[in-house]
This record gives sequence, structure tokens and C-alpha cells, in this order.
Amino acid sequence: MEAPPHGTDFIADSANTATSIATGELTSQGRLATSAGDDRELPTIVEQAWAGGLRTGIVTTARVTDATPAAFVAHVSSRECEGPRSTAPAAGVSGCPADLQSAGGRGSIAEQLAASKLDLLFGGGAQYFAEPAPGAGTVAGIAQRNGFRVLHDARQMTELQPGARALGLFARGNLAREWSGENARVAETIALDAQGKPRFPQPFGCVPNIADQPPVTLEAMTRQALRLLETDNPRGFLLVVEGASIDKAAHDRDPCGEIGELQAFDRAVKTAREFVAANPDTLLIVTADHAQAGQVVGAPALYREYGEWSGRAEYNPGFYAVLRTPRGELLGVSYATNAAGTQEELHTGGNVPAYIEGPGSARVPILIAQRELYTLMHAHLGLPMADSAATP
Repeated sequence: MEAPPHGTDFIADSANTATSIATGELTSQGRLATSAGDDRELPTIVEQAWAGGLRTGIVTTARVTDATPAAFVAHVSSRECEGPRSTAPAAGVSGCPADLQSAGGRGSIAEQLAASKLDLLFGGGAQYFAEPAPGAGTVAGIAQRNGFRVLHDARQMTELQPGARALGLFARGNLAREWSGENARVAETIALDAQGKPRFPQPFGCVPNIADQPPVTLEAMTRQALRLLETDNPRGFLLVVEGASIDKAAHDRDPCGEIGELQAFDRAVKTAREFVAANPDTLLIVTADHAQAGQVVGAPALYREYGEWSGRAEYNPGFYAVLRTPRGELLGVSYATNAAGTQEELHTGGNVPAYIEGPGSARVPILIAQRELYTLMHAHLGLPMADSAATP
């Protein structure tokens, strides 16, 4: 649900924060590249790259229709309108009636992506491209008629030749996480025994998610996207890469999932840095769209020590996991933004890091507003300012 356009909400979501990076404009929660209050389309850096003759690509471990990747291309009043079915109002679904093509809008997020000028779009979300599109078969059919080759496995991706346009849909929904806790364990609440002392959960290790490995890694998608966008391309390109399930694992209070996805993202960043080293005119920005739950805290021994000192039961008040590291150490992880019995953790309002490497990075201040990342990208790419969003 969209937050009201007046006042300040200190806890953001991926839709409005990704919009800030993509457009340089602030908007309310849930919106993608549209303004709060008057629902204007906000031109994105990707659309301006199209106008400037640059190749463009988006890579994600989420559904390609999810908020962060979608904010760089789609204009819609609610991030929930990922496919035609969720865009049309129905029982229990508010939809996005003004965004329907029948109402003069651009359609759902999937329809807009399928009709876009993107060169490459890799991730999950096949379910939304299988939905019927008004007067056009399926959304995937729109993409194919628009020149996209629709891919479903890693082999097809590696066989692509430079200049090809490709829509890689490697999972029905989000791509699977690379790691999980032993026996699928996640954080849990702490109960008290009859004497009022906390019963700390037993430690567990993190293991590869063998039963449900992603069909393609973020590193592989990033490497192929760089190859395809860079080859025989004197003008340049803009590539957005998202390690989406760091956030999704945090929502699920899944510390092993978070750690595994952070490692996967780190490998993708390493790939990008290798490219920058070989192509020093490239600007690399590594950041997050918002902060999340999941905080490293003391292991049970520390809480017990403080309890002996204070004479009180001392323990983590939220959800708590004790991880056993490969070296046998114990690591406490706390999730405390929502109550017991709730479905998921919430975002937090903390600052996020921004690692910037390449031309002009030495002039970037220590603290930079999120909107200024758009300005930095825009200046580096030498793009003309646009008064309105580019048409797909």
C-alpha cells in the first residue's frame, strides 16, 4: 500500500529507495518511478541511457518484476502490480487501475519490461511472463515480438552472442538461496525455564542449499552481462546488478541465507571490479537501497555473564540465532524489529554503505544522499537531462 505523499516516513521500502537511485527523485513507499500525490512518470537513468545510445542490462536474483529491478524501467503506482492479473482490480486485490493499458497506462511491470528497450534482463519471475496479456497471448509473447530471446537455463545464457537481446527467466519466482541453516533452521524466540532463566537455542552451522540450488549464479549472470554489453560497443553501457535475497533472507530471519547471499554478491562484485581494472573508464557503485534487520550480537555466554553480574535474566528480546562458524566459534545474530508470531522482520532506517570506484570517485564526499547516486551516474555517462520518461 502506498504511504501518504505528505510528511516523512523514516523506514523506506525497496520501491521508493530504488526509485531515488534510478531517478534522483523522492517518492512514497510502494511507487516505482512515479511521483507521490500526482502520479507523474519520473524519467529513469536507464531510459536516459537508451536516449543516449547506450546498451542497458539488469541482473537480479529476485523476480525481474520485483521492486528494485523494476524501478529502473517500469512506471507504476504500486510495486504489487507485477503481472496483468495483479494489475487488474479483483476481489481482495486493489490492483493499479490507472496503469492498465485499457485505461491508457503502460500496463503491469512485466508488460513494461517486455516492451522495453533493455538489451539484457536476467533473473526470476517466469510466472508473470506466462500470464495472459490483453490481446497479445502472453507477456512472454510481447517480449519475443519485441526482439527478446527468452531463456530458461544457464547454457542458453552462455551461448548468447553480443548484440542479442535476451530475457532470462531462470525461476518461476525468486532464485533459490545458495545457503541455508542446518536442518533449515532460522532464528527463534527465547523461552524462559521454570526458574526464569533463558533457554538459548542450540548453535547450528550454515550449509549449501543442496536441495534447492539456484539454476544460475549471480556471478555467472554478471559475467555474461558484462561480456555481452561490452563487446563491440564504443558508446558504453549501464548495468544494474542486484543481490536481492540478502534482504529476503533477513525478512525471513534466516542468517545463513543472508550470509550465503552476501557471499554470492561479493563474488559478483569481484567480477565487476576485475572488469573495472581492465576498463578504467568504468564507474562502479556498490550500495544497498535500504537497511535491514539482522544484527551481530553476543553469543549466549555473554548474556549469561551479564546475567550473573546483574542478577537478572538477560537475553535477546527478539528472534535469536547462534551460528557455529567453520572455525568452531559462536556468533549471535539478533532480529528484533517485529514481535513473536509475526511473519517477517521489517526494514530499518540506518545508513547504508556506498563503495564507489572509477572516474570521479575521489571527489565523492564521505556521506552522500541516495538521490545523488543518480546524479553521479548521469554525469559519468554524459547523458542529457530529460523532461519526461522515454517511451519503451
